Amino acid sequence: MWKRIVVIIGLSFLCAVAKAQEAGVELESSEAATIDWVAEVLKGGATSIVLIAVAFIGLVFFIERLIVVRAGNFVPRGLEKTLRKCSTESDFPAMQRACAKSRSVLAKIGGYIASHTHIPFEILSFGVTDMISRTVSRQHQRTYPLAVVATISPLLGLLGTIIGMIESFQKVALMGDTGDASVLADSIGKALITTALGLIIAIPSLAAYHYFKSKVNSFGLRLEESVDVMMAPWLHPEEVEVDEETIAGE
Repeated sequence: MWKRIVVIIGLSFLCAVAKAQEAGVELESSEAATIDWVAEVLKGGATSIVLIAVAFIGLVFFIERLIVVRAGNFVPRGLEKTLRKCSTESDFPAMQRACAKSRSVLAKIGGYIASHTHIPFEILSFGVTDMISRTVSRQHQRTYPLAVVATISPLLGLLGTIIGMIESFQKVALMGDTGDASVLADSIGKALITTALGLIIAIPSLAAYHYFKSKVNSFGLRLEESVDVMMAPWLHPEEVEVDEETIAGE
């Protein structure tokens, strides 16, 4: 599935670049000057190509996170209500059947609880907590590539700028006093393109990393809350009895 997604994204990206090169992305200034941004990016040379490849990798991970980090894959509301009802009625076979129909994290935890009702509460609670922590850690690891993209993109851009500046000063040294200032300005402009491109890639990548990390943490908290509610009625029967007596007295 992921191979198909990567291929589709890659073909779309290449088509967009080809169309942009044919049409040209023009920006008119007050002096009626025209800038072909695609050509300017390609002037960055090998560094720009590497940055484009890094951006493509970041886009793949971003789409993967959009598909995976959703409430339906962690705590589906319908399943959550069903498991709470089954746990309140101590209907563990029904709980297992409901969990077998879903591939969410809550379904795995609910199936584990329903199939281990014979073990002590402390051991069961430790096992469920361990499942939640491992799930959160695994999702954090899968989100981490976005942080890597956000970290290396500005560094690659800075490297391209330094290389471009070295080439610019070499031109000035070769041309001497007869050198034209416009040549130096053009060379410096080419050098700064890679820095701009690196920042353009890094800023949304870093924002996406923190966004998905926050969502994973929130889903982890929801899982813990759901498990506490789901386990309480039959692992703490004395509390249920007290609540029933209170309700009867009222």
